[in-house]
Amino acid sequence: MSFLCKKFMQGFDRTYLSIKNKHKTCSLHLNPDPFDGRVYTIDEFYEGYKKYFDDPLGFYNDYAPEDGICLRDGRHHRDTSEAQAPFRYMVFDSPVPSPWEENNLVPFKWFTNPEKPSRTLLLFAPGWGRTSQSFEEVWCRKLQEMGVDCGLTTVPYHQARTPQGSFSGEYWISANLFFTIANFRLYTAELRLLFQYMKRRYDYVGFIGMSSGGFQTALAANCEPADFLFPMITGGNLADITWDGLITTYVRQDLEAKGVTREQLARVWSVTDECVLGRHCKARYIKQYISMYDEVVGTENQLAMWEAIGRPDRMMVPSAHYSVYFFGNRILRDIARMVAENVAGWSRSPGSAA
Repeated sequence: MSFLCKKFMQGFDRTYLSIKNKHKTCSLHLNPDPFDGRVYTIDEFYEGYKKYFDDPLGFYNDYAPEDGICLRDGRHHRDTSEAQAPFRYMVFDSPVPSPWEENNLVPFKWFTNPEKPSRTLLLFAPGWGRTSQSFEEVWCRKLQEMGVDCGLTTVPYHQARTPQGSFSGEYWISANLFFTIANFRLYTAELRLLFQYMKRRYDYVGFIGMSSGGFQTALAANCEPADFLFPMITGGNLADITWDGLITTYVRQDLEAKGVTREQLARVWSVTDECVLGRHCKARYIKQYISMYDEVVGTENQLAMWEAIGRPDRMMVPSAHYSVYFFGNRILRDIARMVAENVAGWSRSPGSAA
């Protein structure tokens, strides 16, 4: 039965990718590809930034404005999607402006019942390449109905933030080595600012990170004292995922065309990896959801992250990557239960939030 399940789940993923990922390539080729205004070789960057392996807070700055994040009611002018669930449309200004105006205004969807708000909010970071947030909206609404408020974030260069002439997520992860690192740092800063904002309004605030979003939520939790961290179908080594994953074939081809080896890629992107930084995770409670038959983010890569963040609670999900959708209700019920059980225990402890 497990063999048939594996073949079905992997077959679903491969069929989905053959439709959604066909002929994808990145049209943005930066030469030079600077980082913070300076051009580096791979070895120069590694030697200059490896000190942050022991100090992720020093690298993942929140770039906080003096008066804090300006989260306000409003809708991104390029967001024309039809909502799949009721929520509060909000926007804020990205703390690090990019050359693309549409990317600099950040949509945010707040799932809460004003008449009966939860004590807990989870910030949801979606995966790479999503053209819409349809199922993420449904998942957030279900969690809100289970008693956990949610804030759905928008990844840079995705959906309404997509630069004109590109596809959703095209600029997010690419053979532009240093631009990709800067993108991860930008999204981590946005998540940190949202966390700080919500921590003033909720007793408990945490993160759900799906696929690529699991990288940035973990990076944010290395810097912020999150109450919860729920990594889902995500890993701890970006280079290995890029080299081996089904979704990143064209990125690997672009890297090889530039003469970048797997070993060099692992070296330059190590500052994004939870396998390197995971020992700094500040999250109070962690539970990881690991897809057993994944060919996008390999299961071994997910388990490596699990080891790096201290072998927390986990659920082994009998799915591939995209087919985790079939187990959504099971995962959401488990998250809601973990939140309720931990909040109840913390509330009974001296010094906890009342």
